[in-house]
Amino acid sequence: MEYHIDLDSSGFTMEEFQDVKLCLETLLSIVSGTQALDRDIGINIDKIVGYPYEIAKNMLSLEIIEKVETYEPRVTVESIDFEGNMEGVLIPIIHFRKSEGH
Repeated sequence: MEYHIDLDSSGFTMEEFQDVKLCLETLLSIVSGTQALDRDIGINIDKIVGYPYEIAKNMLSLEIIEKVETYEPRVTVESIDFEGNMEGVLIPIIHFRKSEGH
């Protein structure tokens, strides 16, 4: 899955920022069901494919928000925008900020 991460570095040390960014990149690049020790980690793209564009956007947004809340509590999804291409592929642009209390 192709995606773009926009992570606001405010409140993070440089080391923490790099760690969070790497964790987000890893989480979003894994296809759910492919990791032996945690089948839930990653994005379940299979349940989204085939739906109309607007429904797929909503389903993918919800999937991203839920997975980030579960696996990377140091950040909060601020918003998700989408780019599309001529083949109908959704490319999420995910805007993150540091979570309160982390």
